[in-house]
Parts: sequence; structure tokens; C-alpha cells
Amino acid sequence: MNFSSENFDAVHPAMMQALVDANTGFESSYGKDSYTLAATKLFKEEFGEEIAVYFTFNGTGANNFALAAITESYQSIFCADIAHCYVDEATAPEAFSGCRLYPITTVNGKITLDGLQTQLKRKGDVHHPQANVVTLTQPTEYGTIYSLEELRAIKAFCVSNGLLLHVDGARFFNAAAALNVSLKELSEGVDVLTLGGTKLGMMYGEAVIFFASTLSSSLKFTHKRSMQLASKNRYISVQFQAILREKLWLQLANYTNHLAKCFEKEIKKLNNIQIIYPVQSNVVFLKMSKSLYLKMQSYASFYYWDEQREEARLVFSFSNTLAEIKKFVEILNEEIHSLTSNS
Repeated sequence: MNFSSENFDAVHPAMMQALVDANTGFESSYGKDSYTLAATKLFKEEFGEEIAVYFTFNGTGANNFALAAITESYQSIFCADIAHCYVDEATAPEAFSGCRLYPITTVNGKITLDGLQTQLKRKGDVHHPQANVVTLTQPTEYGTIYSLEELRAIKAFCVSNGLLLHVDGARFFNAAAALNVSLKELSEGVDVLTLGGTKLGMMYGEAVIFFASTLSSSLKFTHKRSMQLASKNRYISVQFQAILREKLWLQLANYTNHLAKCFEKEIKKLNNIQIIYPVQSNVVFLKMSKSLYLKMQSYASFYYWDEQREEARLVFSFSNTLAEIKKFVEILNEEIHSLTSNS
């Protein structure tokens, strides 16, 4: 059993078929092919006509491109203290954008207005990086989801302080499905969105969507400079066609979110295991001793997220099943009792 990450899963059959279907004949390069044009049309139907969409190879590259496109190197970016761009992208965002990342203390993985206000200081001070962007992760690294009300409040803060809002949406489709809103509704007020494809079943590829507030003629040059411009771009864009056409994204996101809720229900039947954060997407965190985690590795793969806080993370992908969940919880219960009786 594997609950480590969607990155461990295979390519979804619909996306693999899309790749096969696109793998014939000659097409223009660097995003001028018919598949990219068709995908761009679908993006505009979902997010609005006043957008520009650029395709990238991976999440770190997408975030680098997105943030560098809307900042100057003397500026700063506010992010969650557990944000992927701060914790898991090495120094790439700072190296590429030249900006300072300032971590904001979070509650259940979410940035708060109080946290933002605390970091907002020394405006106009030549000795201090100048704040320009707030970046959120939706859903957060803990799988929690910003509500529309929370997003509007953060956007209002950004507007009143002259800041732009970037969203790292590696699992953005899961958030939209969980909130039962359209992609356009969930991105309202966002200036730049990094939209994940790999975690929904693509072989590789992400999209960066720039909304009206950040459209400029320089975007294509930053895209190239970020080394994310694919010569055979059709193989990225055709997978997004498969995701967006007939709302496959909603089917997959609903399914993986449902698996997480079923897992939560099963876990709550046990007495000696705790779910740490609200289960709102396809990610679940358990409080688990290192010894129990090591025992469970004989049966299933999942991450020990934070050893100090004894956090274990499980992520549910399209290939996971309810039968696996029931089996995992059954084994977990047995191992808990085994460790308890031996202690």
C-alpha cells in the first residue's frame, strides 16, 4: 500500500491516452501548437477570458517563474512557515527571484491576518526588503483549506497594503471540489495562480495563470529565463485538456477527498491514535510515535513528516482504494495494541 504522495502514483489512464493521441505528426514548437491553443481556450472558459496561461515542467519551476514575474529583486515575499516554497524548494525561489522570503506563523497551516500584520514593517526603508507578494498554499501543506471568506480577507489586506496575492495550487483542484465552488470562484482576487497537474495524475507539468492585474509583455521572457518553456509543449498542454474537458478534475478530486474522509472515519474508531489537523482535502496527518511508524512501514509507505512533533502524513491518490484504507487501519490497530501490550 502506498500513501506517500500522488507523485508516487502512475499516470492516470486518461492523461496517458491524451499523450498517446498527441504523439503523432508534426506540430509547432514552444507553445504554438494546436494542443496548447486548445488547452488555453479551456483555461479561459474555466478562469475567465482575461488571463494568460503558461505551462511549466514542475512545481518548483512554476513557483519560481510565477514569483519572479511579479517581483523585483529588492522586494520580499510573505509565505507560510510550512510553505513548500520555503521548506521544500531549497533556496530556488530566493535564488531565482532575488527576493527575501519571510515566513508567517500559521494556524493549522494557514496564514493569519495577525501574522501578516506583524511582518509588514519598514515600508520605504532602503535598508529593508520591500514587501510585494503574499503567497498562500491552497490547500495548505497540512491539507487544510482557506475558505472563500478567509481568502477575501487576505486579499483585502493585500489591496490595502499594495501587495499582490500568489497561490501555490499544487492541489488546487482538491480545494475547489471540497468547497464545491468553480475554479473561477476559488481564484477570485488572486493575481497569480500556480496550478498543479502532476498531483492530479499527469506524467509531468504544471500551469501558471496570470490574471488581469499582472498581465505584461515581459511574462514570456521570464518564462523562458526560468527554463520552463518546453519545446514540445503539446505533451504538457494535452494532459491539461484531459483534466479540464468534461471536468475530469472534479471527478478525481472528489474521489481522493472522499478517501481521506473515509480514512478519517475509520481512524476515529480507534482509541489510541489522533488526527492532528482538520481533514479537508486528500491529506491526513496522524500523531504517531516513531516506533509505530517504523512498524507500519512493513505494510505501507507514507511519510514521517515531523519527527519532533510525531507527525505522520498520508496522501490519497486516484489509484488508492477503500479496501486499502480498511486494511491499513486494521493493521494499524493491531500494531498499536502490540506496542501497548509490550510496553
